[in-house]
Amino acid sequence: MSDELEFFFDPICPFCWVTSRWVVEVGRQREIAVSWRPLPLAILNEGISYDERRKVSEAYPESHRRGLEMLRVIHAAGERHGPEVVGDLYTGFGELVWDTPAPEGEGFDPVMQVMARERDLRPVLEGYGLDPGLAEAASDTSRDGDLRKNVDEARARCGDDVGTPILSFAPPDGPALFGPVIDTVPFGEDALRLWDATYTLATWPGFAELKRSLRSFPDTPLTARVAHGTTTVR
Repeated sequence: MSDELEFFFDPICPFCWVTSRWVVEVGRQREIAVSWRPLPLAILNEGISYDERRKVSEAYPESHRRGLEMLRVIHAAGERHGPEVVGDLYTGFGELVWDTPAPEGEGFDPVMQVMARERDLRPVLEGYGLDPGLAEAASDTSRDGDLRKNVDEARARCGDDVGTPILSFAPPDGPALFGPVIDTVPFGEDALRLWDATYTLATWPGFAELKRSLRSFPDTPLTARVAHGTTTVR
């Protein structure tokens, strides 16, 4: 079994966040070396109409912009301090979003409005001993070229019509999968059972796809009012 994994992520994706916390839990029990790779949905979804998603919430495109801004900051920090800070900042920015208390109101739109909110990223940077001035990179579009290369690489490994997360085993030449998409973080033996099943499918010769569009919305503090409800949101 390969002990190397590249995890392509966007901090604004709730499905990605839950899957990432599962991978962190697996890493507490198994010796796996995880490299965290920014994958902005704002770039990945270029050329895809947001019309249908705006029916869910007008804030959908803006939420993806927030993810891109956070990934620019993560890129800047990784450039200055090395790739080892990327996973920490994903955790910090993810907690900034997903540990927010659930908003009042019915349905997904109130959650999306919170996701699309601009945030002060400096305290997270300071919390990891990094220069808070790195937060200025949020508006630095010159970083989008490198982020776009990550998108291209993820697609080359996994194919089109994907989102976050993407798990790339034994990179760069090993198999990659979009998912798994789960609604709750499994712990202990459950986390390992899911890991072994995912790895088995990823490495099975010729395996391509298992999919269902219906899913349960992830369970986080922010999404507590809509968690486990059936959704087709991606």
